[in-house]
Amino acid sequence: MLFRAVVWELLLMANHRHLEHSILVRKGDLLKLILNDCGFDSAGKKDLVLLLETVSALLFMEFAEPLEAMKSEYYFFDPDSNYLPLITKQPPSDLSVSESLSSLEALEAGFIKLLEHANFRRVTWENVHKWEQDSSKYWGLNVEIRQEEFDRLLMYYRGDTFLLRRSAKWWIPWKQDKVPTPGYSRFAVFVKMKKKHPGNSSTVGDHVFLKLFKDLPKNEIPMVFPGAKARLNRLDQSMIGYPLVTGFGLVLYNIIIGFLKVGIVALVGITIWPLALAFGGYGYRSYYNYVTKRQNYELRMTKNLYFQLLDSNAGVISRLMDEAEEQQSREVMLGYYCLLKYAPEKGWTSQQLDDFIELFFAQHFVKKIDYDVVDGIKKLKSLGLVEESDTMLKAIPIENALQKLQAKWAIQLSEQQVFSKYSK
Repeated sequence: MLFRAVVWELLLMANHRHLEHSILVRKGDLLKLILNDCGFDSAGKKDLVLLLETVSALLFMEFAEPLEAMKSEYYFFDPDSNYLPLITKQPPSDLSVSESLSSLEALEAGFIKLLEHANFRRVTWENVHKWEQDSSKYWGLNVEIRQEEFDRLLMYYRGDTFLLRRSAKWWIPWKQDKVPTPGYSRFAVFVKMKKKHPGNSSTVGDHVFLKLFKDLPKNEIPMVFPGAKARLNRLDQSMIGYPLVTGFGLVLYNIIIGFLKVGIVALVGITIWPLALAFGGYGYRSYYNYVTKRQNYELRMTKNLYFQLLDSNAGVISRLMDEAEEQQSREVMLGYYCLLKYAPEKGWTSQQLDDFIELFFAQHFVKKIDYDVVDGIKKLKSLGLVEESDTMLKAIPIENALQKLQAKWAIQLSEQQVFSKYSK
């Protein structure tokens, strides 16, 4: 038992989160670490805090426009929307159709870009079919999904890891062990179903469903799709069919015995109603057992996914946009601070910066990261926080950096930037 526990612990410690680009710490904790580590006086710390908070504010404003754009595009497909439409001279139906057709492509492209900013990776149908085969491994649920029912389907994950789940063997159901199950820390789904009745404008096919789950085992992923159907396993099928088969056998036996005793004519008059009642009773019992089992399966599916659901529909867009903005803020904070504090006078190459940030992070947090140095340097350059000479990168002084950020802030707040898209 001790050896097995140690193996499970090593599996959990060796999960793949640290191989991904996600920096899973709060911005406040990262800022606190930087202030404790920098060794500046109070004035220097104040300037550094102002610089890093200005960076976060600029990135927040940068993400505000695409957030509003995606929310506008999603308006036509949101199943939860209760907004009132604008009254115009153009017929509402024509306006909705023309805008919705163009918005679907833009919404899908924007959702993919947003997930990539938040360091999600795409999943293919091949993975789904494998999860279907493994869906009953721990929970006893066989789930079937049909690819042809979907018009659009995007699946993305972040954090390939192991999750502890309880499992019991059928011969000792009272004894449950914790089993390390492969899963994802985050799993996002973009679904648009096909219209079953094209002439009907109020079908599920008019909507796009967005879902975001946390700590989701891979064998449970087939349950998250609309239209997923639980299939009875062989044991349940046998328990449902057993009463019908045995009842039919008993009735057939009684018919044969009665025929041998009283003959066919007398047998029909004596047994026709009892036979009908017997078949009806066995049939109803089998149907009742089937319905009960299906309801139990659906309840288990709902119960398993209830605690894994993070957000739905429009809420998914807002949450992912917030995560993407915070991710870029953390990348910039780490990149600028490490160049400012630890880089030599001639600077660092991108590889040296990447290696140092990963080492610096591992010394202060319990998880390792794979710092996205390409994206980090790109954002540092766009904000004007670094200088590059040949292949060497240097952080500009805090005073100069503040001046550049304040200039960018003024541009972001100018009337031309804020109101240009409404004045066209």
